Order: sequence, then C-alpha cells, then structure tokens
Amino acid sequence: MEGSRRMSGGRIGLFSSLTSGGSRELLRSVLGAMAGGALGGAEAAFLMVDRGPDEAAATDASVAALAAAFPDLPILRESAAGFEAARRKAARATGDQDALEAWRDAFYARVVSRLPEADLDLLLGDMWIWGPAQCAARRGVNLHPSLPSGPLGKMWFDVVWDLIAQEAPESGVMLHRVTTAVDEGPVVAWCRYGLRGPELDPLWALLPADPAERAALIAGERAQRRESNHPLFRALRAAGYARELPLILETVRAVGEGRLRLTADGVEDDAGRALPGGLELSAAVEERVEAGRGGRQPSGPPQHRQPYS
Repeated sequence: MEGSRRMSGGRIGLFSSLTSGGSRELLRSVLGAMAGGALGGAEAAFLMVDRGPDEAAATDASVAALAAAFPDLPILRESAAGFEAARRKAARATGDQDALEAWRDAFYARVVSRLPEADLDLLLGDMWIWGPAQCAARRGVNLHPSLPSGPLGKMWFDVVWDLIAQEAPESGVMLHRVTTAVDEGPVVAWCRYGLRGPELDPLWALLPADPAERAALIAGERAQRRESNHPLFRALRAAGYARELPLILETVRAVGEGRLRLTADGVEDDAGRALPGGLELSAAVEERVEAGRGGRQPSGPPQHRQPYS
C-alpha cells in the first residue's frame, strides 16, 4: 500500500467501536451515500469493529442493524479490550508508553491479515489509539473539530471554549492522518466557517465585558465539559457539528473521483501534486449545509479521540 497510485472509485475502510449514537449515525450516513452511488464511485471495503460479540449489547445491536441494511458489507470483529488485557493494564498503570505501543502493534498484528486494502480508512468512533505499525501500514484519517491552525489535541468541548476565550472569528473541521501523536497527523481535507453573524452576535454579547468576569465564566462553564448549556457554547458546537458529516462525505467523494489521493506520508491531487495543507472543501461543505443534507442534530456527537488505550 506504500507510495501513491491512481485510484479507481476508491475503496473505503471503516473503523468503529460503535459506542455512541453519533458514530452509528455517521456510519449509516456514509454507507448509505456510498451505496447510493453519490460519492464518486467510492465503495466500502469493510467495517472493523473493535468490540467482540457479547461485549456490549448496543454494539451487537448496531452490528446486526448494519448487516441487515448493508448485506454486502464485510464486518470484522475483534475485541481490543479482551486482547492481552493484563499486559495493556500493566503498561497503562506504569505509564510505559513503549510497552503500550508494543501492545497496540500486537493487537494490530492479530487482525491485519483480515483487513482488506483501502485507499482511505475512516475512523468513525474508533476508541482505541492506533499503534506505530498500524499508522504506518494504513491510510487512516480521523476527524477533529477545528481548523488545522486551531486548538489541537483536545476534545470538542474544550475546542469550543478555546475559540470563545480567543474571540476567534472563524473555525473549521478537518480530517487528518492518524499518527501516534493525537491530532498532529498531516491534514487530508478541511473546511472553514464563520463564528459571527446575525444569529451569533447576540450570543457573543452575553459574555461579560470585564475580562476577569469573562475568564471566570469560561472556567466555570469549561469545567462542565459537554454538559455546559451556555447559549454561545451550544450554538458554536452546533455550527461545527453541522459540518462534520458534510466534510466526511465530500472527502470520500473527492477520493472516489480521484481528486484526492493519500500517499505514504501525505496527500496529493489528481495531477500528482502534493497538497501539504490538505484539500480545502469549504464551498462544497457549505452547499451541503445550506441544502440541509447533513441531516444530524448536535445531541449525540461521536468521540473524536480514542481514550481507551
């Protein structure tokens, strides 16, 4: 799989732990769009679920529903939590990162022979951090709710409060290559959107004008994590969340049409020119948002980082 090659249609691998309603909804949306031929000939190569049978009732129900809706989709299952659990727990307890990465590579070695090749691997709620071997061998991409220049290495709720604290005029969503450093892989595709306007300006005005009071409010609301109900926080999260599925769909479509190709260490366009900053898809994403084709509500977002391992 190393090196670049011209893609024909684009084979998409899917990785998920199927732990949340958001990740399940994302999967169904992406699979449905591919099955309907709306993504430039891209097709699902497989779904890898890192929870085994009988490990979680919600995951089992999701797998059954997906299998019924997409009978031609190969679904692979292997329990990460059940794989050499004592070894993993010991590495975590001692903070031994080398041992933890060795465990991650060992888990990948257990499943690698069952994973078909793919031009792009989408992580949609995959809650287990990839090890060095998997990162090097696969073309995995993960979602992060900020611009490439925005807050990195953070959960979405901290990203929103960082944007508020910085009085940021805009934000974005990006898909980046999966590496062992969280949120630091090369950018594959991204979009930007504004954080001001008739609907948002009155909400910004709700913040205290006094800098100390504003800082205290942000600190208190940030401590509530995803449960904060501040109107500006909820509105900015909704704005970003509305663009996540459209960015994923437009990225898959670009791969399916050959406009975007992932190489061993970056991305390039259909002429083989390197795209060091990734492919900007703002216009196409905004078209989907305006047309209401995103179709998701910000009540149950999937995790964007893999916290388990």
